[in-house]
Amino acid sequence: MSMKWKRATVLGAGVALCAALAAGNVQAQETSGYAVNTQGNILRSGSGDCVHTGFWAEGDATLVGCDGVVLEVEIEVIEGQPSGQISVIAIPAAKLFGFDKADVTDEGRETLEAWRKTVQNELSDAFAAIIIGHTDSTGDASYNMGLSKRRAEAVSDYLVATGTPADKLRVIGKGESNPLASNDTKEGQALNRRVEIIIIGEARALDTMLLPSVALFPRRSAELTAQGKALIEENRDTALSVLSRATYIELIGHTDDVGDDDYNQDLSEQRAESMRDYLVDTGGDPSIIFTRGAGEKMPIATNKTAEGRAENRRVEVLVLGRVKP
Repeated sequence: MSMKWKRATVLGAGVALCAALAAGNVQAQETSGYAVNTQGNILRSGSGDCVHTGFWAEGDATLVGCDGVVLEVEIEVIEGQPSGQISVIAIPAAKLFGFDKADVTDEGRETLEAWRKTVQNELSDAFAAIIIGHTDSTGDASYNMGLSKRRAEAVSDYLVATGTPADKLRVIGKGESNPLASNDTKEGQALNRRVEIIIIGEARALDTMLLPSVALFPRRSAELTAQGKALIEENRDTALSVLSRATYIELIGHTDDVGDDDYNQDLSEQRAESMRDYLVDTGGDPSIIFTRGAGEKMPIATNKTAEGRAENRRVEVLVLGRVKP
């Protein structure tokens, strides 16, 4: 199920490659019905049209920027598919830690090991595992926030030490903010002192927001433009409904294939971090927002046209725990 947001108008999505075969300064090659130069970019005629080869057919008219195929610049929300790929376990803190401590006890290690053995295969193949620490309301709120994150980090450290890849783990401290029971009783407080581990089997189980960075960023830049900020602001109400009650948010930056791999990886990470900073500055919870870059490795359109490269310059937002309408 897909819900599309208000479309933003984008001017100057990119400067088209203008080259004529008659100029003689490029070597034409044939691919998918279009002539390309030695860099693999689609050649353009003097009027700006993509140059067809003798093998071109109507079925080849699928490349963004050629033959009327246009760049769709919009923010889109795609609901996660209920594939049974999300599992949750809550472990009482009393089984893992001493009172007011964040070091895993011997009993805690035994508890974690018994759990780990039951989900080892599931965890090793998972997209991510989110470790969330919680406390009761006893004590100062800021202290409880720090304690909850230290406890989550201790569980993460144990899982890494026993073979779980570190890049699969995300650590969140929620302090006393998400109680399961009343903190007015000792029994309720005990239930609230816990560590939750959420295993996400596949990324498709999460809700996804697609943010086209052709509207958000200048080319080869990670700094949000005024137009990009306006695009987000215009959809603030919808954004809040998606993000405000999320358990976990992951921002993934992407680039086109212009430039070397290392540069694009760094740029994609900067774009994700820039979006994170903006979300935090406008009220987002920094404790649940994670960033990573995918560089040029996951294109959604051809990199052979300026318009296709513009589609590939984007940010995706993966969301767990969105409130359903």
